[in-house]
Amino acid sequence: MAEGGAADLDTQRSDIATLLKTSLRKGDTWYLVDSRWFKQWKKYVGFDSWDKYQMGDQNVYPGPIDNSGLLKDGDAQSLKEHLIDELDYILLPTEGWNKLVSWYTLMEGQEPIARKGGRLGMKVVEQGMFVKHCKVEVYLTELKLCENGNMNNVVTRRFSKADTIDTIEKEIRK
Repeated sequence: MAEGGAADLDTQRSDIATLLKTSLRKGDTWYLVDSRWFKQWKKYVGFDSWDKYQMGDQNVYPGPIDNSGLLKDGDAQSLKEHLIDELDYILLPTEGWNKLVSWYTLMEGQEPIARKGGRLGMKVVEQGMFVKHCKVEVYLTELKLCENGNMNNVVTRRFSKADTIDTIEKEIRK
């Protein structure tokens, strides 16, 4: 085990490399990780051959996972608009996210970017009319709800394109 109870760097590198190859399956939850933090982590663990010389160097230690670059200012649950996969963020399946958090923790005051259980994040949905393919739904549909037209008490809820009317109705009635 490395510093802070983390797995050794070779184990971290191989575990995450394997999990990055995971196929998308409908209903799975995936997590966004800011590319800047992830690139720093890759240097630290020597993920790419050209980073091996920096492997384990405390000068490139990534610190806690920091997704603030993906979020709108002052809003811990809203993603910035027009984020691009692999340029602004990388996607990790639940197991990969859990491993990184156990090794590095999450920046204080931030929540995971995952869409299940009321948290920010991503759900894999099926798309296509004739040929179905899976895609991670990064941006959810946002509904602003109020009771009896009272605009002084507006609540925002986010829904997947795959959510049924029944799911939305149950959430609204809470």
